[in-house]
Amino acid sequence: MRWLILLSLAATAFAQPLAFDAASVKRSPPMDGTNGPIYVGARGGPGSSDPGRYTCTFCTLGGLITEAYGVPDFRMVSANRLPEERFHVMATVPAGADRAQFRLMLQRLLAERWNVAVHTDKREMPMCRLTVAPGGSKLQAYRDGEPALQPPSGRRAPGFYYRVQGKTIGEFATVLQGQLRRPVEDGTRLAGKYDFDVWWTFDENDTGAPTIYSAVQSLGLRLENGKAPVEVIVVDRFDKTPAEN
Repeated sequence: MRWLILLSLAATAFAQPLAFDAASVKRSPPMDGTNGPIYVGARGGPGSSDPGRYTCTFCTLGGLITEAYGVPDFRMVSANRLPEERFHVMATVPAGADRAQFRLMLQRLLAERWNVAVHTDKREMPMCRLTVAPGGSKLQAYRDGEPALQPPSGRRAPGFYYRVQGKTIGEFATVLQGQLRRPVEDGTRLAGKYDFDVWWTFDENDTGAPTIYSAVQSLGLRLENGKAPVEVIVVDRFDKTPAEN
């Protein structure tokens, strides 16, 4: 009988949703930088230099939802407009938690404090496919132990710079996705790691600067526009005001 009780208690504990050891949600103060720079966004948590503490300053509910479910904001939809009010979130993460477990903890926090409920769905949306251009790739393969890239000299023109070493095509596709704000599928079939030194601008008035499409072409790659069903997070409900700590 004693063993049955212990097993029952263990099963109950195992079934409990993962949760932060402690968490605080407060409305953010006014974004006033007169006394110095302010930090907007998330820091800490598993995979960072401070895995046991997660903070998110001046964060919106929408930003917290995308963080909790690991999707960019263009893959989140809601029938009702999400509030724009900003919050400071501080949480203590249990020792040994990984990134997947952290996201489950954040999902639970959103459900408890904002009454958030979501489901996944497929929606057709614009997307891009990254392929190798005619003539082949011009990427330089990364070699272990090669000298680090030196910072460019002189003043740089305005734009987005991607100057890194030892990155995969999938990682590059993720960067492009963030810039284009649409899904980017890797269709190159290029394995391994590469060095990237490329930049582009979204300023339509700067006709002499490379666009993201021409910059990608300079690497021997190509971005093809299209549409495809994409998995999205649908926000079913939420409270505008979080429950008190």
